[in-house]
Amino acid sequence: MFVQNASDTRSYVARRIGDETLIVPVTGSVADLESIYVVNEVGARIWDLLGTPTTADRIAEVLAREFAVPPEGAGADVSDFLADLQSRGLIRRFEEGR
Repeated sequence: MFVQNASDTRSYVARRIGDETLIVPVTGSVADLESIYVVNEVGARIWDLLGTPTTADRIAEVLAREFAVPPEGAGADVSDFLADLQSRGLIRRFEEGR
Protein backbone atom coordinates (compact mmCIF):
# COMPACT_ATOMS: atom_id res chain seq x y z
CA MET A 1 0.00 0.00 0.00
CA PHE A 2 1.06 3.58 -0.62
CA VAL A 3 0.09 6.89 0.99
CA GLN A 4 1.16 10.53 0.74
CA ASN A 5 4.34 11.07 2.78
CA ALA A 6 3.14 13.67 5.26
CA SER A 7 4.89 13.89 8.61
CA ASP A 8 4.86 16.12 11.69
CA THR A 9 7.34 18.45 10.03
CA ARG A 10 6.35 18.24 6.37
CA SER A 11 3.13 18.02 4.41
CA TYR A 12 1.95 18.86 0.91
CA VAL A 13 -0.49 21.32 -0.58
CA ALA A 14 -2.00 20.60 -3.99
CA ARG A 15 -3.56 23.36 -6.09
CA ARG A 16 -5.16 23.06 -9.52
CA ILE A 17 -4.20 25.73 -12.06
CA GLY A 18 -5.70 25.27 -15.50
CA ASP A 19 -5.08 21.72 -16.69
CA GLU A 20 -2.28 21.07 -14.21
CA THR A 21 -2.01 20.47 -10.50
CA LEU A 22 0.88 21.82 -8.45
CA ILE A 23 2.08 19.80 -5.46
CA VAL A 24 4.06 21.97 -3.06
CA PRO A 25 5.93 20.57 -0.04
CA VAL A 26 5.33 22.61 3.11
CA THR A 27 7.75 22.50 6.04
CA GLY A 28 6.35 24.06 9.18
CA SER A 29 4.37 26.97 7.77
CA VAL A 30 6.74 27.69 4.87
CA ALA A 31 6.33 26.36 1.32
CA ASP A 32 9.40 24.83 -0.30
CA LEU A 33 9.13 26.69 -3.62
CA GLU A 34 12.24 24.97 -5.01
CA SER A 35 10.46 21.61 -4.94
CA ILE A 36 7.18 22.27 -6.74
CA TYR A 37 5.84 19.29 -8.67
CA VAL A 38 3.50 19.74 -11.62
CA VAL A 39 1.20 16.87 -12.60
CA ASN A 40 -1.49 16.47 -15.23
CA GLU A 41 -5.08 15.38 -14.67
CA VAL A 42 -4.18 11.69 -14.31
CA GLY A 43 -1.32 12.47 -11.91
CA ALA A 44 -3.66 14.68 -9.87
CA ARG A 45 -6.20 11.86 -9.63
CA ILE A 46 -3.50 9.48 -8.45
CA TRP A 47 -2.40 12.06 -5.85
CA ASP A 48 -6.01 12.35 -4.62
CA LEU A 49 -6.28 8.57 -4.32
CA LEU A 50 -3.07 8.53 -2.25
CA GLY A 51 -4.77 10.70 0.38
CA THR A 52 -5.67 7.42 2.07
CA PRO A 53 -3.64 4.21 1.98
CA THR A 54 -4.25 2.35 -1.27
CA THR A 55 -2.58 -0.12 -3.59
CA ALA A 56 -1.21 0.34 -7.08
CA ASP A 57 -3.78 -2.17 -8.34
CA ARG A 58 -6.68 -0.18 -6.87
CA ILE A 59 -5.35 3.04 -8.40
CA ALA A 60 -5.01 1.34 -11.80
CA GLU A 61 -8.60 0.03 -11.56
CA VAL A 62 -9.94 3.53 -10.85
CA LEU A 63 -7.91 5.09 -13.67
CA ALA A 64 -8.94 2.42 -16.17
CA ARG A 65 -12.59 3.04 -15.33
CA GLU A 66 -12.49 6.86 -15.12
CA PHE A 67 -10.20 7.50 -18.10
CA ALA A 68 -11.38 4.59 -20.30
CA VAL A 69 -7.93 3.06 -20.73
CA PRO A 70 -6.92 -0.61 -20.77
CA PRO A 71 -6.23 -1.93 -17.24
CA GLU A 72 -2.84 -3.39 -18.29
CA GLY A 73 -1.60 -0.05 -19.56
CA ALA A 74 -2.95 1.77 -16.52
CA GLY A 75 -1.16 -0.69 -14.23
CA ALA A 76 2.22 -0.17 -15.86
CA ASP A 77 1.83 3.62 -15.89
CA VAL A 78 0.72 3.67 -12.24
CA SER A 79 3.72 1.58 -11.18
CA ASP A 80 6.10 3.94 -12.97
CA PHE A 81 4.43 7.04 -11.54
CA LEU A 82 4.39 5.68 -7.97
CA ALA A 83 8.08 4.78 -8.24
CA ASP A 84 8.81 8.35 -9.34
CA LEU A 85 6.76 9.84 -6.49
CA GLN A 86 8.45 7.53 -4.00
CA SER A 87 11.94 8.40 -5.26
CA ARG A 88 11.14 12.09 -4.70
CA GLY A 89 9.88 11.42 -1.18
CA LEU A 90 6.29 12.42 -1.95
CA ILE A 91 4.79 9.05 -1.01
CA ARG A 92 5.77 6.15 1.19
CA ARG A 93 4.83 2.53 1.58
CA PHE A 94 2.15 2.08 4.20
CA GLU A 95 1.86 -1.03 6.28
CA GLU A 96 -1.32 -1.51 8.27
CA GLY A 97 -0.80 -1.67 11.99
CA ARG A 98 2.22 0.67 11.94
